[in-house]
Amino acid sequence: MLFKAAVLWVVGLMTIVPYGTYYLFTEAPRDQYALLITGVLFWVFGYWSVAGPIVAAVRIRRVFRSLEAAHAEGRLKEALRSEETAEAAIDLIAVESRLPRFLAARVYRRLVDRLSADAGRERVMRPAGSKPRG
Repeated sequence: MLFKAAVLWVVGLMTIVPYGTYYLFTEAPRDQYALLITGVLFWVFGYWSVAGPIVAAVRIRRVFRSLEAAHAEGRLKEALRSEETAEAAIDLIAVESRLPRFLAARVYRRLVDRLSADAGRERVMRPAGSKPRG
């Protein structure tokens, strides 16, 4: 999704911006100046302020859906260790906690290791045939 958004921005940067600027300087009537100037400046500077949160929301939604499916099938550990889940979780931890990305990655790794250890310990402590807690 991020790649598609970046490609769209580059395509617009190579088509919308030059054509809009050319039209503004050569043929545009005076009543279109504001719209053309705003459109060109938005495409250059404002595109990512709109596309960034949309891309982030789609990534996080995809991760949560994969976690729900994995939890239902009992493959939660595999889903937590997937590359897509790691990237989204690290980004979320970094933004929400105002931590550098490398520290957020370290926090995520420790969290996954701890969850894995807790799941293993619960499996060992639980008698065979009993239901898990929660």
